[in-house]
Amino acid sequence: MIRTKYAIVGGGPAALYAAAAIRERDLAGRLVIIGAEGHPPYFRPLISYYLAGLVPRENLFMQDAEYYRQKKIEMIGGKVTEVRGQEKVLVYQPLGEGRGDDAGFTPDSSEKRTAQHLQFEKLLIASGGTPGKPDLPGIDTPGVYFLRTIEDAEKIAARAKGSQKALLWGGGLVSLKAAYALYRLGLEITLVIASDRILSQMLDRKGAEIVASYLAEKGLKMILQSDLQEVHGNSRGVTAVTLTGGRELKTDLIVIGKGVQPSVSFLEGSGIKEKGGVEVDERLQTNLPDIYAAGDVVLCRDLLQGIPVNNALWPNATAQGECAGANMTGERLTYRGSISMNAAEFFGLPVISAGLGRAQEGAGVDQDQPRKSDRVSSKEEIAPAPAAGVQPREIYKLQKPTPSRREPHYLRLVFEDECLVGYVAIGKNRKAGMLTNLITARFPLAPQQKERLISGDLAFPFSI
Repeated sequence: MIRTKYAIVGGGPAALYAAAAIRERDLAGRLVIIGAEGHPPYFRPLISYYLAGLVPRENLFMQDAEYYRQKKIEMIGGKVTEVRGQEKVLVYQPLGEGRGDDAGFTPDSSEKRTAQHLQFEKLLIASGGTPGKPDLPGIDTPGVYFLRTIEDAEKIAARAKGSQKALLWGGGLVSLKAAYALYRLGLEITLVIASDRILSQMLDRKGAEIVASYLAEKGLKMILQSDLQEVHGNSRGVTAVTLTGGRELKTDLIVIGKGVQPSVSFLEGSGIKEKGGVEVDERLQTNLPDIYAAGDVVLCRDLLQGIPVNNALWPNATAQGECAGANMTGERLTYRGSISMNAAEFFGLPVISAGLGRAQEGAGVDQDQPRKSDRVSSKEEIAPAPAAGVQPREIYKLQKPTPSRREPHYLRLVFEDECLVGYVAIGKNRKAGMLTNLITARFPLAPQQKERLISGDLAFPFSI
């Protein structure tokens, strides 16, 4: 049995930042990271760019092998299957030889890959998220993928060679990033989206329409308010899908982008409280002493809602990892909380939302017509998928790109009394950092300041 002072489950940013925080305070205590992918922590947001061939594999990793050697961080490729919280023991299944050849990560060659036990003094659960596999006929047909890991990207890239059509199931960030990558590889793209708009968890209705129109000009086809009913294939893999309503679409590969859930299945019976994510206190400690959690697996206080939520974002993961790692060494740091925030760039168009940007009363301004506000409805709900037999609505078919069209600019602000609590910004130079600071600081705006923001005037400074 391995014995260590510090154990970290997971190979993402929370794990690395926690390890760095530990080593800043404790150079001697043994520190082990167990990662299920067999890679050292890497920049997961770059996966779609790796798929597109825009980022080489070696540039994905957050640190090189020398960093882990200098910091005396031991890394094991293995899948944790059990945590015995009271005993402070975890059980993992080694990945075995042939994995972990990237910088800093070594395979575990233990005894024919039998289950191994590790005794810890302090534990951090940073296991991240796992894509949910839909229950659908034909879902296991070769050519159906998720885009979550390095291996996923490499399998999709291999399948894309010689393929002509790709179907993206879902209208969220993962699907759109995958769509961009496959578009770069020369495939014809169709997105099938259950909601009545793309990016329904990120954008308000008007913002979604602006982005969808922009993507259509680039050649993407979107079918809204529809869903997959069955996947068809042969010995060579997927060939087509049937949509709700009976329509059939031909495709050579499918990428599923239907959301990610906190990876907590291995915690069953551990004694650690979790419900859709690991529950923690303000120091990121679980209900069991000396066991902490950080990153996409955790439920933390939302600064606007005041309740524990799963704001699974890269900056949140790094901040939580750093705080938890410090507290594992005896510090008593407090994690204040986070807000929901997403940022991406689609075909050169920056899109960002934060806080309550897609809900409640707000004001929006189309920056192509500055200083004219467009009041929006009090609350927008996502329309459900149509009932069986209802013809799905199809919009934004293939159009010829219009080079003369200016990049769209749109800003939507959401207020609660005198405070900004959310925004959606599309286009460049939106001063997202300043708007985000206004939200997190709960900065009270004078009526004149509020009206200037609504009009689209972001030029004047704020003292926060």
